[in-house]
Amino acid sequence: MHAIIMMAFNNALTETTMRLEYQVSQVKRLRQFLIYARSAAFTVTVVGICVLAGWLLDVPMLRTVLPGWTAMMVNTASMFIALGIGLWCATFKASLAGSLIRRFCAVLAILVGGLTLIEYVLSVNLALDLLLPFELQRSQPVTFPGRMAPATALCLLLSGFGLLLEGRPSLPQYFASSTLFISLIALAGYLFDASALYSVGLYSSMAIHTAIALILFNTGLLAIQQRSEFVELLTSDTAGGEVARSLLASIPVVILSIGGALLAGEKLGYYDDRFSLAWMATLSIATLVAVILRTARHLQQVDRSRGNAEAELATLNAALELRVVERTSELETVNRTLMGEISQRQKVEDEVRRLSLTDELTGLHNRRSFFLLADQLMRSARRNDQFCLLFFIDLDGLKKLNDVHGHEAGDLAIIAAAHVLTAAFRQSDVVARIGGDEFVVLAVDAGEPSDDLSARVQALVDEFNGSDRCRYPIGLSIGAVGCSPKELKPLGELLACADASMYANKQSRRQQNAKRVQACV
Repeated sequence: MHAIIMMAFNNALTETTMRLEYQVSQVKRLRQFLIYARSAAFTVTVVGICVLAGWLLDVPMLRTVLPGWTAMMVNTASMFIALGIGLWCATFKASLAGSLIRRFCAVLAILVGGLTLIEYVLSVNLALDLLLPFELQRSQPVTFPGRMAPATALCLLLSGFGLLLEGRPSLPQYFASSTLFISLIALAGYLFDASALYSVGLYSSMAIHTAIALILFNTGLLAIQQRSEFVELLTSDTAGGEVARSLLASIPVVILSIGGALLAGEKLGYYDDRFSLAWMATLSIATLVAVILRTARHLQQVDRSRGNAEAELATLNAALELRVVERTSELETVNRTLMGEISQRQKVEDEVRRLSLTDELTGLHNRRSFFLLADQLMRSARRNDQFCLLFFIDLDGLKKLNDVHGHEAGDLAIIAAAHVLTAAFRQSDVVARIGGDEFVVLAVDAGEPSDDLSARVQALVDEFNGSDRCRYPIGLSIGAVGCSPKELKPLGELLACADASMYANKQSRRQQNAKRVQACV
């Protein structure tokens, strides 16, 4: 039994340890995601501040990154500052003030992005483009100075909704994923010099640092969605989690790097576009195959480790089962021995209990047993409205019999008196020997008067004295006292009354015997 308990305990301990290790690993990855989200929030905020400084101080590199590229508008930079602050506050979920700031920043981005889209769709000017006092914007040679690109406005709108609904299981993922798709298209357009991917109109296009800031913000927003299936997959120790982390971290970077390098070589005149496209396909295939093989090798190692662990566990279980069988056999042997000892001890205890409540010579109740039973029976009789009779009986001439014939003769007389009393009363009556020659009987609801019961005892005494079983004649003096249910006399007082009645009966019998002797003389 002990071995079985230990086996169950070890299995439970192993399972708990594995669960704790998994939880610790998951918590560690979630903390890494949280750090990334805060870094992304900080970077997005810094990008917005730098762009505003570029407009305020007339630093073109801060507005456009490279000459000829699209500049980030003031409204866009301001919204990035708001989104960065909102994302930063979203990483502290227990803060009420942070939650209010996050919602305010999200609503601000939704309003700016939504109103800008309304300006494009309805061809109206809501005076939103030059709302902030940056005079350098007004001198730009475009139709709507200060107005962000439609794609930028749509991304801000989706990002604002994603930030506002942060904490929901699914909606933030959809908004962030849509924004990421649009931003990646614009970024690829810049990397591969395909203006059609980031330019919507002749004078309206998404800036490269706008695309990068949107990518950072929305990946950070996805990273803090702990209730989402995406984050649960990336933080898990399952094969799916390993594959997702490996492929997502390597494939996009490698493919974009290959494409950028081939495009640079094509611009330098090393090869034409067909050669570049062929190399792009070949290198992409090679890269994907390498990543897949690396991931497969890693999963194979994981499977081998799991197989080794399962084999080791099977060996341990087999050894443990053998040990359990051995220990079970030992325990059964010990248990049988113990049960025998318990049975023997129970017999000894029963015998001790019997001896403590039984008169050893007669087998009747002893004084202690009588007082325990009599008290309980009298309480029950009072509750059930039953009449009680208490008899005090004394064996006549016991001392003289002991002196003349010895104590063996006295013991035979006591045993004979016990047999007479047992035969005279019912099994439900309590017959006890409370002293050397003193007996008591408690009869509850006897149904006969005390005189009849006393006469029956005397008749049985005469019958015994006249039989061949009698070696030494006996005589019994009997005193009786009744107790009605309404009386609350204690047992000791009733015994005293019965004793006095018995003594009066003894005196009467002595006087009668004396008169018989005188008559005979």
